[in-house]
Amino acid sequence: MSDTVQASTELSTLQTRLEVLNALIERLRSLRSIPAHLIRLPQSRLQSFAPLEGPHFLPQAFRELKETVECVRSEKVQEALVTARDSEQKDKSDLRLGRPRVNRKRKRAPSPESPRSYAPLQPQRTSLFPADLATPPVLPDQLVELLKGYNKEHEHVKLHILAKRPALVLPVVVRYTIRDVAIIYLTLNSDGTQLIVENATAFGPREQKPNYSQSDFNVYQRLSQQITKTIQSDPQVSLRQVLDLLATYVDLFKQKCQSCGRILSAEAHLPPVARVWSARRSDEKPPGWEPWHPMCLQR
Repeated sequence: MSDTVQASTELSTLQTRLEVLNALIERLRSLRSIPAHLIRLPQSRLQSFAPLEGPHFLPQAFRELKETVECVRSEKVQEALVTARDSEQKDKSDLRLGRPRVNRKRKRAPSPESPRSYAPLQPQRTSLFPADLATPPVLPDQLVELLKGYNKEHEHVKLHILAKRPALVLPVVVRYTIRDVAIIYLTLNSDGTQLIVENATAFGPREQKPNYSQSDFNVYQRLSQQITKTIQSDPQVSLRQVLDLLATYVDLFKQKCQSCGRILSAEAHLPPVARVWSARRSDEKPPGWEPWHPMCLQR
């Protein structure tokens, strides 16, 4: 019973001393409103004897300062301070003198995370020619032999070099004739490693016009545009691949569009002058060029 009473007494005493220290803290905080030059010690005798009357004389401030000094010197406050010092020396587990000062100012919201850098996109292949159909390049001195062999292999197609001199001089124009279908003029040049096709112009089979002009018929104008567009998609394409492309126009006016199934388009009444390479055909035919109307490709 005596232990319980003693513990209760010690707790009551501790609470009283805490209240005394809290009251002292409040007094010290109130002193912050007093001008600093009234609390600072005089630096000279003249200043110590300076009159206190005037705008800097604050009786209330001096009275508060005097009361605070008396409070600090009082027996209760001294006992509370001694007890706090003894408690700190016995147990410093909850006291961290090096604790960083807490910044109570409102912190700015964290800036959004920078977006991750995107991996550079790989350039997409724009060639309309098949990538897996490799054909050997044609050198300038191989052109004559190539044309002779091509004419023997294709019954309805004839190739002829338009040159006034026996020796081959680049650039050179080759006439590609499809019997009763079209005449296509190819302008050939060399890129330093092989022959390439720079331009293609189509005419009717009975048109007598120079190769640097254009056909009077809309169908051959559109045919020229489609052939040139396909060649320009891959300027370094082999001459052999271009000749294989032109060979698909043998049945230009008999073929049906792969999309609409018609020979003549409903809009312009043109045959399927466009060509699209297909590696997988639904009719179980080998990979090859399929006929399309230009308008059907845009749908």
